[in-house]
Amino acid sequence: MTKIDSKIPEGQLAEKWSNYKAHQKLVNPANKRRLDIIVVGTGLAGASAAASLGEMGFKVFNFCIQDSPRRAHSIAAQGGINAAKNYQNDGDSVYRLFYDTIKGGDYRAREANVYRLAEVSNAIIDQCVAQGVPFARDYGGTLDNRSFGGAQVSRTFYAKGQTGQQLLLGAYSALSRQVHKGNVKLFTRYEMLDLVVIEGRARGIIARNLVTGEIERFSAHAVVIGTGGYGNAFFLSTNAMGSNGSVAIQCYKKGAYFANPCYAQIHPTCIPVHGDKQSKLTLMSESLRNDGRIWFPKSWKMPKLFRLEPKKQQIFLTKTAISIWNVVIPHSETWFHVM
Repeated sequence: MTKIDSKIPEGQLAEKWSNYKAHQKLVNPANKRRLDIIVVGTGLAGASAAASLGEMGFKVFNFCIQDSPRRAHSIAAQGGINAAKNYQNDGDSVYRLFYDTIKGGDYRAREANVYRLAEVSNAIIDQCVAQGVPFARDYGGTLDNRSFGGAQVSRTFYAKGQTGQQLLLGAYSALSRQVHKGNVKLFTRYEMLDLVVIEGRARGIIARNLVTGEIERFSAHAVVIGTGGYGNAFFLSTNAMGSNGSVAIQCYKKGAYFANPCYAQIHPTCIPVHGDKQSKLTLMSESLRNDGRIWFPKSWKMPKLFRLEPKKQQIFLTKTAISIWNVVIPHSETWFHVM
């Protein structure tokens, strides 16, 4: 029976990864050039991993199912990216970001990994800025933040309603630089069919060339999987049709464990379905409600609890809603018709 080992270091929560980094085995720069790494996926996870590994000196083979990394579904993210920089001076910290993330995940996430995520959040923002991601800035020129996702403080960095697109373009630029330098070899229009496991370790993949139909094999010293979610398992969601979980199931068949498969991100605030031929839902940014937006039903045939008298309806719609929305105009350019 396979033993479940999360590879989490020993020690106190706040010191686990710091101690691990201080004592981990290093790879000599001259030896990095001899090591091959396969990265499957070219979204925010795959492209950034391939670019970073190439920058570190490893020889990287990056596989993309689309015709360009820019078509990854990471482009659909709207709200923003969190970091504990405390630019708003409202008491934010690594621990507060860690706590909010754990609580937001229904306490199901691994605490040590989430704490590490909170630790590196500030460095991630710095990396994105260095890659040219045009985050929103306040009138003084510093990076702006907004409230998002029920967090205790305003810690979300954003680029209008296009945060995912701008982050992906930044990661793609870094990836293209490594491709140009020869550190990363990019394979577009390839679909991973199977994972090659030798003595319990992933050592390669079997992939199909979607242009020629030929099935090819690739070997490496390590394999990184960054192929996105499996939202297409649901009838309708905000996920792309390519988010079908095909790579995840191949890893599962080779012995990888699959935790909380029911815990998929679903957005309730979507533009309504227009017909039976629609393949996915279109998201209305969830950042709106934290900035003061209020959703109004198309029909006023609501439960009694939410009903208002006709005069109060008119006052509420024309006065309260518009005054709330006016406050938000500098922070977002998403417009909705009130009446």
